[in-house]
Amino acid sequence: MKTTFRGVFLTGADPAATARFYREVAGLPLEQAGGDGYTYWRLDRDGMQLAIHDAQAFADYAYPPNRGSNLTHLYFTIEDREAFVVQLNDLGIEPLTVDDVVVTVVDPDGREVMFGTA
Repeated sequence: MKTTFRGVFLTGADPAATARFYREVAGLPLEQAGGDGYTYWRLDRDGMQLAIHDAQAFADYAYPPNRGSNLTHLYFTIEDREAFVVQLNDLGIEPLTVDDVVVTVVDPDGREVMFGTA
């Protein structure tokens, strides 16, 4: 049996704020989707989807959101660490940690998201 990796679904208490974070910080062109009273944000690229959902509406097991979870890690590549830190400062976002390769930022749902040059 062949399987294909299809996507990553993020859930949280304020999906609109989370979508805004990933648009502004990671530069992802997320679009609003849904219907019949259910709204989510998504990016489909090359058969892969990143989707952001309201935790309570998504599934019983996803609510309430667990800010303390460390089971999922998101990593984005960036070309210039210093320029990225300047971008964060312009957005009023304080990095959680900065080392010689990775800048870690906390998203609105409490996820520690890594942006690095490796």
